[in-house]
Amino acid sequence: MADYTLKNIPADLYHRLQASAEEEFRSINQEILSRLKRSFDAQDAKTTALHARWVHEALASGEATPLKPDELETAFQHGIAKAKSRRAKAA
Repeated sequence: MADYTLKNIPADLYHRLQASAEEEFRSINQEILSRLKRSFDAQDAKTTALHARWVHEALASGEATPLKPDELETAFQHGIAKAKSRRAKAA
């Protein structure tokens, strides 16, 4: 197992960690590890839910039919334009 020293923890964050660790009967190190794990678990759950939604939408969209080369190119260009639009809105 790797060791890592956490430096420059702001005082208010340290006190919150300390209080939370005491409430949970953990060391500060255990509290930090628990919170890190929960954040990654939440991220994994979001990703899983997103993938499940995509599968559900794909199944609900009906019978699959192969795209012809020109339809595939049109769909690809539509995806590129949509991605550029999102990027422009974010900037």
